[in-house]
Amino acid sequence: MSFLQFVGYFLQLGTVGFGGPIALAGHMQQDLVDERGWIRKEDYLEGLALAQLAPSPLAAQLAIYLGYIRAGVLGATAVGVAFVLPSFLMVLGLSAAYVRYGGLPWMQGMFYGIGAAVIGIIARSAFKLTKLTLGKDKLLWGIFAALAVSTAWTSREIIWLFLLGGAVNLLVTAFPTRLPARSTVSLLFTPGTLATLGISGTYSPDFPLPLRPAVWVSTLSA
Repeated sequence: MSFLQFVGYFLQLGTVGFGGPIALAGHMQQDLVDERGWIRKEDYLEGLALAQLAPSPLAAQLAIYLGYIRAGVLGATAVGVAFVLPSFLMVLGLSAAYVRYGGLPWMQGMFYGIGAAVIGIIARSAFKLTKLTLGKDKLLWGIFAALAVSTAWTSREIIWLFLLGGAVNLLVTAFPTRLPARSTVSLLFTPGTLATLGISGTYSPDFPLPLRPAVWVSTLSA
């Protein structure tokens, strides 16, 4: 896969890709990750997460990130221009046509038909992105459901809830939730661990007596 082929893909996607940011992000996942293998799944998911957190268009930012992964700043610039320029020119042309012919019934019907088709494309792409991002992780599905209900109920995206969801997933995945009880006890009461925590058989004023189990053990054994 050459650099020109990579940039050419985004030029084509920016020209014929429809459906909004979710649909375009779904096309990138299907074409670049699943079918062609030009982008690793991990890089795509990382770029998608960053694009979702940052303001501005999701699809354009995701494309620029993938261009940066491919060829640094040059790749990001070339991909950004190739992806955005066709849409920019088409929006100018459609705007001029709508201003001139917007009052005609056939023009209004065409735009309504495009809107219905776009909704179907977005629904399909959102479903595929959800399966790719969440997989079979029950915790991620729970966070997804909670944020979906919150967004639907308030009609807005609350940034603090999104950050809280990320923090919850980080805490759950970063620390083990299950340790054998016997190994846990032996780990806590080994001499090395006790010495590390400042616990010994001699009372020290820096540590109150109720916090020093080794003192209790020495007292009971005496």
